[in-house]
Amino acid sequence: MNELFKYIVMLSVSILGCGAGNAAVNFSIENCPVFCDTASSSLLASVPRQWFGTSVTATLGGDDVVLGIDGEAIGDDHTFTFANIAGDRQWTVTVADSDGNHKDYSLQFTYLPIVELEGVFGYDYASGTMVLAEPGKAATEVMAAKVKWRGATTNTPEKHKRNYSIKFVDENGEKQNRKLLGLRRDNHWILDAGQPDMARVRNRVATELWLDMARPAYYCDQAPDALSGVRGEVVEMFLGNEYRGIYSLTEAMDRKQLQLVKHDTIDNVFHGGLWKTNTFNDETGFKAARMYDNTSPDYYGFETKYPELDEVFPTSYKVLYDAIYAMASSEDISTYNNCVDQFFDVPVAIDYTIFYLTINATDNTAKNIYWLCYDRAVDKRLSLAVWDLDTSVGQSWSPADWRPPITAYDYFRQPYNWLFKMFFHNRCKYRQDFLDRYDELRQSWLSTESLVGRYSTAIDRLIDCGAAAREQNRWNGDSDLYGHDLDFAAEKQYIVEWFTKRLPLLDRWMHHHSCDVNYDGYVTSADVTLVYDFLLNSGSGDYDENLDTNYDGYITSADITAIYDVLLGL
Repeated sequence: MNELFKYIVMLSVSILGCGAGNAAVNFSIENCPVFCDTASSSLLASVPRQWFGTSVTATLGGDDVVLGIDGEAIGDDHTFTFANIAGDRQWTVTVADSDGNHKDYSLQFTYLPIVELEGVFGYDYASGTMVLAEPGKAATEVMAAKVKWRGATTNTPEKHKRNYSIKFVDENGEKQNRKLLGLRRDNHWILDAGQPDMARVRNRVATELWLDMARPAYYCDQAPDALSGVRGEVVEMFLGNEYRGIYSLTEAMDRKQLQLVKHDTIDNVFHGGLWKTNTFNDETGFKAARMYDNTSPDYYGFETKYPELDEVFPTSYKVLYDAIYAMASSEDISTYNNCVDQFFDVPVAIDYTIFYLTINATDNTAKNIYWLCYDRAVDKRLSLAVWDLDTSVGQSWSPADWRPPITAYDYFRQPYNWLFKMFFHNRCKYRQDFLDRYDELRQSWLSTESLVGRYSTAIDRLIDCGAAAREQNRWNGDSDLYGHDLDFAAEKQYIVEWFTKRLPLLDRWMHHHSCDVNYDGYVTSADVTLVYDFLLNSGSGDYDENLDTNYDGYITSADITAIYDVLLGL
């Protein structure tokens, strides 16, 4: 055996995160750093995609001693041929540490980037470091950062697969911008865990879909580089010496991403504004507008994001309040028609309504939206940006209803937000524009073939590179997943079925008349009867918003009148 292992290789790139007292491994393959999960004695390296499906003879280098791979001694040329590289392929690497102790590790390859965080993190920012290894690249700079857990329901004490907010700093602790994965240069980055998502990529895929299909905001001539969603890349992540699975490394949503006009700090003049909704209520649904308090960090579910209160105090909610008040005061469709385009970026609002109904993003109808104003000193209209779309495409955040029925009658609901809901009113002046845009998108970005292909490709990539299996091994049965087991092949099949079954029904539903409450394709006395039956029963039973034909928020005799007006041709 000593003769077999007479060859050794000195290895060059250290593994961060294999902390003091742990079995640290220090080696690289063709300059690609290798990362270690000490609990499972497993190694992972990010290599070029073209390695997969082939055999590669690679040079080894480093500071530790590699005695052999799969029992084969390493020759004087310090190379080894990795045969038939695939996501499910692994090699046994025997390593001798500085004390001469031998240990076996299981090595796998991925073609996703690898991120490693080092530090002890919690609800508040704490000092740490980050390393980013891109496929086939040797550079692994240790980047100093402040890191904390992030999220709302995903950030409660019992959660395990955490999201992270990362702010890079220099040696003096000051903000330092960094350009990662060919994306923007900034100090603030997000690691999104896809915590409740059984595919782990719903948020990433949906955001990319939005960036592809959405029309530019009204101020695009002044800010052509503005993006109403964050870009990112799917990665595999280590926390110190522990493998933590599939994440998305993304840009942050902020003034810079949206290219809003900066606040005038000299004369204290408000220009750009940014707010994020965090709950469902009458304000975030644009159904009511209580008076604001400019000394408060939020306005009834709208968190102030720019300018931040620690930089500009007091803030100003007037432009936000005025827009909500305009919708809340639209007691009839005529009022809505007269004011909606004075306060809102209607083309983007139409695209967003179509978008979230297509993917059924039920948690994004009032909350998880960024509302923004480019320059309130010039144009007070609000546009929007997308956020947090992991509970979509048949995925729910609810443990009791994490797989809602695909074709259930109540699965198609009018939007909660008044701005979006009124596009369905048969007398809305944008109704035909809304339907035309829907039909246009269904022939392109939102075609069944395109959507199925987009989501399938993302999941196939996880399976092919081995990340899906590693994620399953790490997180199966965890309480974050309500005790369910991950099955990426089955999840892909479910998503294909979801789009295939649901989209034809959505086509019919989107085009139905608001007074066709029984969904038979016609407005007749039968629709009147349904409303009468509800009223005669004193409104007992579940409230059915589809009976609210005049969209005033109530089911009354006025809804019967709306049907009669259609029958009479009024």
